[in-house]
Amino acid sequence: MGKQETTVYCPTSVAITEKYFSITPRIGTFDGKKVGLLWNSKPNGDVLLSRIAELLEKNYKDINIIRFWEVDPRGTTFPGRMGDEALDRISNSVDIVIASQGD
Repeated sequence: MGKQETTVYCPTSVAITEKYFSITPRIGTFDGKKVGLLWNSKPNGDVLLSRIAELLEKNYKDINIIRFWEVDPRGTTFPGRMGDEALDRISNSVDIVIASQGD
């Protein structure tokens, strides 16, 4: 498969650098994975992510869900507004990140 090009538009007008954006290979399964849920504090985003967590825990073995807004309030914001330290901390602590916005 050839190289794919993706354009990302950020509504906050913050540039998303290649350091944090790339096409990542598919994981194959969530079994045994550590999944981080990232909520930007918009209404109902946490509800959506909690439902996703329920479904993942029901369907995959040995999955570990981390709700960043519960364990680290600094992990609760839009990634475009987070500093490099916060993004590094999040990306290095899990196998997969699922982020949401809600309203």
